[in-house]
This record gives sequence, C-alpha cells and structure tokens, in this order.
Amino acid sequence: MSTTSGSCLCGSVCFEVTLPPIRFQYCHCASCRKATSSSHAANLFFALDRFRWVTGESLVERFIDQTGNPGYTRCFCRKCGSAVPRLNRTKQYYVVPAGLLDADPIVKPERSVYWDDRAPWLVNIDAIPKLSEELDSTVREQARNNFPGTYPPEI
Repeated sequence: MSTTSGSCLCGSVCFEVTLPPIRFQYCHCASCRKATSSSHAANLFFALDRFRWVTGESLVERFIDQTGNPGYTRCFCRKCGSAVPRLNRTKQYYVVPAGLLDADPIVKPERSVYWDDRAPWLVNIDAIPKLSEELDSTVREQARNNFPGTYPPEI
C-alpha cells in the first residue's frame, strides 16, 4: 500500500489517501454532470481509514441538493471552487474526484454508472482529434478570422 496526496486548484485544501481505492468509476447522472460541469464525474472511493485531511478542511463548503436529487452533496473549496472529497450518503467512505490526486491512482476506471443518463453530446474520446496544446495552428487562424480585434478569445 502506498500513500498519495491531492489538493484543490488553489492548494488550500489538501488531503492524503492510501492506495488502492475501493473503486474507481465514472458517473453520468445529471447531478454529477452539473457538479463537475462535464460529461461525467471520475470518482475514486476510499474507506474512512484510508483518507486524511492535511490542511484546509475548514475551507470545505457543502451544498446539499434539496430538489432535483435530494441528499446529493457537493463539496468544494471556498477559495477556488474546486470540487473536493466528500463523504458518501451513508458516510461509509470518501468520494474523491480523481483529478485532485497528485499521482497516478494505480487503478483505472472499472465502470460507468447511470450510463442511460449520459450527456447526449458525449462521444468516444478515440473519435476526436488529440492536440498536444490547447489549440493547433488551424484553430488559432480560424479564431483570428472569426474574432477580429478580440483574439485570443476565451475558447
């Protein structure tokens, strides 16, 4: 077993986890899509004794949905807004957003849950171009032509 650290975007909320996690999964439910502003959440699950707050626990803000998915909890850093670890509904384990880890979690995602609720615009990642930088030269030129005087736009 090894330990790795994780943090929010601004580094104010830090934690450690002991690998491996119980589970690694993608969740496509509407709550996770809205909470992550993405096509899905990529969550790792850790037993309570394999998770430890290092700094910033007092900066963790909790939002509890009362309407769309009553009881769904989203935790985030009060300073930067990054999603941060949270206890699951039954308080039996920590749900850790995978993108917060500073190292490879060693395991790969095992499954996608709520697949039927996935975003209609989700495509297989292998079906789209891969760029090593934010924008390639063709896209930059198109942006210059489409947004004269305002380049670089926030794309």
